[in-house]
Amino acid sequence: MPPFSFNSSPAFQYPPLDPSKKAFRLVRLLPPRPPLIPGAYGTVRVEIIEVNVDATPCYDALSYPWDVPAHLKAPNRQIIVEAEGGSYRLCVYRPLELALLHLLANNFTTRPLFVDQICINQDNDAEKSHQVQLMRDIYAKCARTVVWLGPATRASAQYFDYVHEIAHEGVMSRVMGPRLAHFMHVFDAVMDPSLEVNEEEREDRDDLLDMIRRFGHRFPVDGYADVLDRRWFNRLWIIQEACLAPVVVFVCGNHSLCFECFRAGALFYSLYNTHWVRGRSQATAQHEFRRRNAIFGKTAGLTRISQERRAIHRRGTRQGLYDLVLKYNINDDQAKIRSSLAEDRIFGLLGLAADDDPLRQRVRVRYKEVVQMYTEVAALLLEQSIDTLLFTQFPKRTGNLPSWVPDWAMDLAVPVGYSALKEPVFAAGGPQDGARFQLDEASRRLTIRGVWVDSIARVGGCTHRAELQPQILAQIDHRWASLFFDEASDFVREAAAARSGGGDADEAMQAAESMAALRLCDSGLSHRRFSDELGACAGPERLRALHSTISHLGRRLLKADETAAAYRLTRIYRTVGITPWYWVPGSEMDNLRICALDPVAAGKVACEALVDFITDMLGLCLASARMSWETHAIKFRRRFGKIVPKPEPRDLARVGVDPQLLGADLDAFTSNLLKNAGRRLYRTETGYLGLGPARMAPGDSMVVFRGGTVPHVLRGGRNGPWEYLGEAYCDGIMDGEALEAGVGVETSFILA
Repeated sequence: MPPFSFNSSPAFQYPPLDPSKKAFRLVRLLPPRPPLIPGAYGTVRVEIIEVNVDATPCYDALSYPWDVPAHLKAPNRQIIVEAEGGSYRLCVYRPLELALLHLLANNFTTRPLFVDQICINQDNDAEKSHQVQLMRDIYAKCARTVVWLGPATRASAQYFDYVHEIAHEGVMSRVMGPRLAHFMHVFDAVMDPSLEVNEEEREDRDDLLDMIRRFGHRFPVDGYADVLDRRWFNRLWIIQEACLAPVVVFVCGNHSLCFECFRAGALFYSLYNTHWVRGRSQATAQHEFRRRNAIFGKTAGLTRISQERRAIHRRGTRQGLYDLVLKYNINDDQAKIRSSLAEDRIFGLLGLAADDDPLRQRVRVRYKEVVQMYTEVAALLLEQSIDTLLFTQFPKRTGNLPSWVPDWAMDLAVPVGYSALKEPVFAAGGPQDGARFQLDEASRRLTIRGVWVDSIARVGGCTHRAELQPQILAQIDHRWASLFFDEASDFVREAAAARSGGGDADEAMQAAESMAALRLCDSGLSHRRFSDELGACAGPERLRALHSTISHLGRRLLKADETAAAYRLTRIYRTVGITPWYWVPGSEMDNLRICALDPVAAGKVACEALVDFITDMLGLCLASARMSWETHAIKFRRRFGKIVPKPEPRDLARVGVDPQLLGADLDAFTSNLLKNAGRRLYRTETGYLGLGPARMAPGDSMVVFRGGTVPHVLRGGRNGPWEYLGEAYCDGIMDGEALEAGVGVETSFILA
């Protein structure tokens, strides 16, 4: 090829696309221009062609992570665009350049490619907005989506080879395909071979157990983690890129796997690892459990794609935009799905929404207007559910948003008043279709109808916290939980005393106070759950036992902390509590008489005092050092020591844990406590008790919006707009009681 000079060649100018047509561009990869240095990469050469979606062209789509370094403000890698007028230069980012070079080297060039970074003029916001609306058709009508995960490593190559090997067995494709209906029963049978199964299930069970025996110990856990850590799995746009296409192929360096094979590898890991955990009886290093457990946190991206592809291609169903926005923007304790632009947190999901979804049809696609777009979308989502307000969490990342507008770009958690993302526990505002609101687009103020309940008079100081150094999974800090329980009991007694005028409480009132304290410990979630599952009597008793266990462990830990602190060198003298004889001075006359009459005896006494002092100090230092050593040794063992997966009942009883309480109930209770981490207790002026956001303060207002599931905390409102602070739990008005006559004041709230 003749030499090409980037310095003298003109920049490529995109011919405009007709916005009235469904036109888009494709890239045809040409043989690269040879490098000047032998062995180096060549220069990417492409031809850009314009096509129409309705013409059903035959093409592939490329899905890849942009991976733009923070210091780069513009693309810095030049490629050659061949056009009628000659050769032109175009700049792209390095990850795309590497992807195209590898695709060229591995013969992925039989069909033109849709490559968003090249096919869309990135400097033209109007064209970007038009093309975003075509993404659904572009990816749905391609022959396949080629997923570029990045260059291969030794670990990733080992994993791809391993998955090829197990996929050739044919067992995984069978249980994932024609026999998928009974797979969960087969899964249980693999874990417990004594379960009764039919002939087909027995065949699948035995084959899977045989595969676990032959392949399980060779599973490349590090290679699997290497692949799942690729940035592609944590990008928002890839969800529709991988879910709309009829066929998906993963490419990593020179290795490739179809989507079903890739999913088979993930499923086999779940089988093998669960079987491995259930079979552990001896003590195992914590890092091994962490290493294996971390894998499940990394599979969130693959799980999302598998679920969405199954819904679209097998069941033929699509979700509405409201459900999609929540599903892919509420990350809870998982890593947030990455998106280069804040607008794409909404625009990147439009292609997945149902055709007849009215919200999707009303979203206006435009860039560089994040605040206005988020406000408009929030108003649209409020039409679906007034609980959209519960996703207004703080601190926000996007500046200048109204207080009531959710910031989809920040880390968001499932609302406290929900047991799952779409499962509210309460109904404080009555039927959801009773919501009434109106948006003033000019001022971005929301007028919403509701009931003013009361003003907050006192806010607590304790809160739940997560353990800073958990062994494997997130754990509640038992010390802070115990302190929180004690403060909740104090709040309940204080409110009861105010209502009774300071008189003694009878037995019925004491029982009611005890039950209120149980509800306050986690915003009433566990009380509602156990009451529904076990009944009105057995449920609270179960909760009381769990509450007592957590409180007992917390008090033991607090007492241990106090003991350790008491033996610090600066406090151990007071801890011992014995005053040495040499600290008790005699009278001045006696001291003078001894020194004058018998100076030798006086010297002996001084020597004895010095010896005793040195002996005592050495003893105190040694005791303090021993306590410090034991304290650090316990922390070290807890952090790095081996774990027995199934502890003996006597070991649990020794630390005050009832073995009967271990299991799903304790897990549910501690999970509910963790959901309330950071929230504080409050008492209103008329005696309502509850939990609310950490930002609340005395003087803030407790309100209930019609159609909402939980109360809310607002600030301000005196002849001006209200500021939204967050959701709350208010004991006694969680099931619509605030809407009854005589409880609250019906009014309209203007939120700014």
